[in-house]
Amino acid sequence: MATVKTVPVSNIATGEYEPFMNEGEAFGDVHWLRVGSGGDGVLYAGLWTHDPADLPYVFPGDETFHVLEGEVTIDVEGGESVTLKPGDIASFTKGQSSTWHITQPFKKFFVISG
Repeated sequence: MATVKTVPVSNIATGEYEPFMNEGEAFGDVHWLRVGSGGDGVLYAGLWTHDPADLPYVFPGDETFHVLEGEVTIDVEGGESVTLKPGDIASFTKGQSSTWHITQPFKKFFVISG
């Protein structure tokens, strides 16, 4: 059994954000909760925010997120479009190409694994 020496703890009201870099470009702001796995594979978790915009995005890993604020419509290449609002939870697979249409200031809690 693994021994946990520290427990990552945060709050959705945190003010500690930094630019989220995606393919060398700033892509909203992120507050990291985890940036590593205790085993094999990758694990990232945190809060992400972005102002209204249209954004292309390829999911870098399997990603599940819970919408905390705002609204987004995500068009998945070769698939369906989904509109998400506060309280909604969605999950996407690694490598899916998408276009995000953020219509209101947006915040999500996310987990990326793979």
